[in-house]
Amino acid sequence: MTETASSSDQMVSQALVIAHAGGGYNGLSYTNSIEALNSSYQTGFRYIEIDFSWTSDEKIVCLHDWGKTFKKLFGYKVKSALSYLQFTEISQQHPDFKVCDLQLLTDWLKDKPDVKIITDIKYQNLKGLKIIADQYPDLIPQFIPQIYQPEEYHTVKCMGFDQLIWILYQYNGSKKSVVELSEHMNLLAISMRARQAKSKTLQQLLKRHRIFVYTINESKTMQRLINKYEVSGIYTDFLVVK
Repeated sequence: MTETASSSDQMVSQALVIAHAGGGYNGLSYTNSIEALNSSYQTGFRYIEIDFSWTSDEKIVCLHDWGKTFKKLFGYKVKSALSYLQFTEISQQHPDFKVCDLQLLTDWLKDKPDVKIITDIKYQNLKGLKIIADQYPDLIPQFIPQIYQPEEYHTVKCMGFDQLIWILYQYNGSKKSVVELSEHMNLLAISMRARQAKSKTLQQLLKRHRIFVYTINESKTMQRLINKYEVSGIYTDFLVVK
């Protein structure tokens, strides 16, 4: 890889290991919490993926979704997105961890210039990235946006973000179109599921791009993807950086 983590500890068998959803914390995944961030940082992760959702009053919080994940984290269902005030009150009352929001995340980042945050804004991605760029311009170099559609590429580049990842889980086009459309993109990587990385068509991406794979929690699977399919980045909940 020509782009590596600032710490060599981030590298495992020539692959970049990325803490998924803040990283696993106390056996839980998808917490996107300050405690998970601290644990990942202390373990040696310097690239951390964070999920973002919108509150009912259009604020960004670090939450995968308001459905199954919210229930998993807080123990009950909500019919729809909560307000920002409701969410922060509930998060602060959680007995084990505090799910962060954009302000808490950026405060956490400010004294950690070696950390990169990979964004996963599942809805209104461009709107969310513009908020980050406008409100926290000094932190733009520490954010790596994931884009979901090729049409987002130039818009996000124009916001000032240098490194981008095209993640494929929302893209409904053909594998061949991924290869063709990414030909002139300058990307950190193209991220996909493990089965996609094994595709002969998508393996053609390796002529120009890195392939990252999510979400891998078994070291044998990771090593096979690296050795056989030349995967150079792994999102993980529980693999340990060595």
